[in-house]
Amino acid sequence: MDFELENFSASQKQALFDLLILAMYADGHLTSFEDQKLQQVLAAMGFTDEIDRHREFDAAVTRIRPSIQSIHKAKELALGLAEVFTGRKQQKQVYAAVEQLMTSDNNVSTWESTLLMELRMKFRL
Repeated sequence: MDFELENFSASQKQALFDLLILAMYADGHLTSFEDQKLQQVLAAMGFTDEIDRHREFDAAVTRIRPSIQSIHKAKELALGLAEVFTGRKQQKQVYAAVEQLMTSDNNVSTWESTLLMELRMKFRL
């Protein structure tokens, strides 16, 4: 997940991070690789202090937690978050980041497949 975030607004950065948190929780299996990548994204977003990264991570988990109760809610949230990415380059970057996180454990769940398909259709990729 190495890409430039300086062309992302604050709301787009937050939406990206929320999508990544949703991606991490979609299969119910949290890995150290996923956590490491999310910490790198937070650092790229400007949260260099560990306390700030933990606060932002916890805030994102709190925001997405209600949506991981059902695939329908997760899909609605993902598509709502995807709305803020209007440029093709950003859409491709966001999709690639979500896909990389979801496939990092070499086991793509039904939820993950569904969310990836929805994002691919939303971004017309």
